[in-house]
Amino acid sequence: MTGNGKRVLVTGSAGFIGFHTCSKLLQQGATVLGVDNFSAYYDVALKEARTDILGNHSAFSIARVSIEDNDAFGAAWTAFKPDTVIHLAAQAGVRYSIDEPRSYIGANIIGTHNVLEFARHHPVKHLLAASTSSVYGANTQMPFEETQRTQTPLSLYAATKGATELMGHSYSHLFGTPMTFFRFFTVYGPWGRPDMALFKFTRAILAGEPIDVYNNGNMVRDFTYIDDLAESIVKLTDAVPGREPVEGDSLSP
Repeated sequence: MTGNGKRVLVTGSAGFIGFHTCSKLLQQGATVLGVDNFSAYYDVALKEARTDILGNHSAFSIARVSIEDNDAFGAAWTAFKPDTVIHLAAQAGVRYSIDEPRSYIGANIIGTHNVLEFARHHPVKHLLAASTSSVYGANTQMPFEETQRTQTPLSLYAATKGATELMGHSYSHLFGTPMTFFRFFTVYGPWGRPDMALFKFTRAILAGEPIDVYNNGNMVRDFTYIDDLAESIVKLTDAVPGREPVEGDSLSP
C-alpha cells in the first residue's frame, strides 16, 4: 500500500494495544514511529516478538527509550516530526500499583507530562491518549457515561490515569492542543497481556490449578475485542476535536 502521508508516533508500541494499533496504521499506509522502553512488567520476549512483526514493515521504526527520559524521548520526537501522536504507554495493572506505586507516578504522570510538553512545543494535528475505565472507581450509576464525575478512584493506577485526563484537559485549554482521551474497558484478543484474566484462567485450566476469583465472583465486566479497539483508535485520529469530519477522513461516509 502506498503511504497516506500520515506520520504517527505511538508510545507503548510493544504493548498489546500499541502493537495492534501500529499494525492497523501501517496497513493503512501511515509512517509509524514506535516508542517503548520494553519494561519487565511482563515477559519482554512477548514485546520483542510483537516488535519483530512490526519491523517487517518498511514504514515502521522503533525508538527504545522511556517516555520518562525527557532528553531521549524528545530527541526521538523531534527527529521523527509526527503530525499525530497516540499515547498508549503506561504502567498498567490495578493490583501491581499496591506494591510498586512509584512506577505509576513515573510512567503515567511524568511520562504523560513529557508527552504533553512535546505536543505543546512541537504542535501536532491530534494527540490521542489512553485512560481506563478504572477511573469510574466507586461510581454506582450504571451504565458508566463519559460525563460522570470520576473523583473516587479505588486504586493508585486509576488515580494516575484520572490525573492524566485532567492534565490533558488543562494543556488543551491553555495551549490549544487538539486532544482525545480513551477509557478502555478490559481489552482482549491475540497477543494479549499475560497478566489479564483470560490468560490467567487459561493457564490455570491447562495446569489443572484452581482459578483465582475476586469478590466471591460477584462482578460483571465489559470486554472489548482488540481489533475493534484498534480500528476505533485509528479512525478517531481523523476526528480532530473542534471540527467536523471532512471528505477524505476515515470517518466520512
